[in-house]
Amino acid sequence: MIDSRKKGQTGEREVAQILRDELGLEIRRNWAEQSHHGGVDLVGIPGWALEVKRARNARLNDWWTQTTVQASQAKAKPALIYRLDRQDWQVMMSFYDVQPILEDHCPITMGLYSWIGLVREELHSDADYVGDVSAAQS
Repeated sequence: MIDSRKKGQTGEREVAQILRDELGLEIRRNWAEQSHHGGVDLVGIPGWALEVKRARNARLNDWWTQTTVQASQAKAKPALIYRLDRQDWQVMMSFYDVQPILEDHCPITMGLYSWIGLVREELHSDADYVGDVSAAQS
């Protein structure tokens, strides 16, 4: 018999390691907040609330609802990172967070590494913006 809780924790550790390796950020499991208040699973990417699911069968509607509620409480953008048995990691996020001007909150799904590319670009553009403001103030 498979222990779904252990499977979930293993998934969280796996995703955290991938994100650390790819983004160079200190990503950590949010286990204390999860157990007490049902908070987001991983923290460390500014502006994002990450929920991780590892399962045999998808329950995307339920998972996405949980992710968006937690993101709203955290005042962050929702990202549901999930992997079904024998499949690659996927990320569901709001289309609004890619193109806010369109005002479309429809969830979209992409591979984990595509999402990491979006986050990397976002982090670099934020760093460039901060750098430009600092230079302008000099």
